[in-house]
Amino acid sequence: MATMASADLLALFNDYAGRPASGDAISDANKYKRLARAQDVVIEHLSARVPEPYYSHAAYGSTPTMTAATGNQVFTFGTDANSDASFPIGKVNIYSSLASIPDAPLLEGVDYLWEGNQIRIPNNRTWTGTLYWRGIAPAEALSASVQPTLSPPPLRILIVLEAVRAYAAEGGRNPELKAEMAQEYGVNFASWCLTLKTAQVNRGGGVFSGLRLSMVRFL
Repeated sequence: MATMASADLLALFNDYAGRPASGDAISDANKYKRLARAQDVVIEHLSARVPEPYYSHAAYGSTPTMTAATGNQVFTFGTDANSDASFPIGKVNIYSSLASIPDAPLLEGVDYLWEGNQIRIPNNRTWTGTLYWRGIAPAEALSASVQPTLSPPPLRILIVLEAVRAYAAEGGRNPELKAEMAQEYGVNFASWCLTLKTAQVNRGGGVFSGLRLSMVRFL
């Protein structure tokens, strides 16, 4: 069974796109760039539909703390692998303590103002304690040495399908392949959304707080 590591995705890209595994005019580095862009697209699509499985979670030690700036009036999400300001993908909740996760986030527009890659405490107020954010962080660019971050591993076929679709669309290279990959991506993506939502609803024996119940979304 394939591990769906970077090398596996490259091999599948070659298979789906009809490219030779060696001696290709398109270098492996350029193919990995396509796969990296595709991973970003898949994460964006998932963040709009089933983001919860990909949230960082403070209770397990991985939710990042926010970085205070401008006299504790502005808080940022840190920096990414390129040292650029980190910009979380999709919905982000801000919390004043670990104990408040997940049911008691701060209120956007009341407790803080959203400014993209940072938040601001309104009315010229400051916040002296630690703030935590829970959401989806941008993935490090996939490459021969950087493994894909999406889990479970079989879901990573979506990265390949999107990469090949985009490859086929470049300059109208192969409209038939583009349409075929778009259709296969759509079927696989819908199936994975249902799988992830089913796992989410079943986790915890179906017991939800009022807030969590109101946040459950269906296709």
